[in-house]
Amino acid sequence: MKKLFLDFDCTIVDSIKTYCNIYNSSYKEQEGFKEADHNKVTRYDLKDQCHLVDHQETIFSNEEFFKHLEFMTDAIDVIEKLGTKYELIICSIGTLDNISHKAKWIKNNLSFVKNVILITGAMGTSGLKMDKSSVNMKESIFIDDHVENLLSTNAELKICFGKEYDWNKKWIGQRYFNWKEIEKLLL
Repeated sequence: MKKLFLDFDCTIVDSIKTYCNIYNSSYKEQEGFKEADHNKVTRYDLKDQCHLVDHQETIFSNEEFFKHLEFMTDAIDVIEKLGTKYELIICSIGTLDNISHKAKWIKNNLSFVKNVILITGAMGTSGLKMDKSSVNMKESIFIDDHVENLLSTNAELKICFGKEYDWNKKWIGQRYFNWKEIEKLLL
């Protein structure tokens, strides 16, 4: 059975929408607040819409974020179908807090996915950078929304997922904008 590696944020789940919603509810009373619109996000750090957040992880590593996290449209149905043809592996990067909440969310919402690789993205004192390039994806398919992740892997087929943003607009390979397109391609 061929392996299918799936990114988590902005691929399986709508992290940008959830991030903006949490920002709007958490920061609305602060001076200088302007409501964030997830449809207008262009920057990877979301500061173009969520300018009052000092560090992205303030929201991404918060348990509240995961309480409100939603699947991308059609993701759960298509991923379940793909699981009949492929060995599914979720591969994601985050801080320790983010990864611990993410692991629980995946267990509770994607229990049929048995293989999960969660990487803390920090650079260790040894200088070893931990990113998705450290995962052997040879002879596999990889779906991610971020160009750097796609370019750094040895996956046989690399697919850029979703809307065009600053962090993926330079992708020249295959791009699919929704899960129904992925379903048509891979099933």
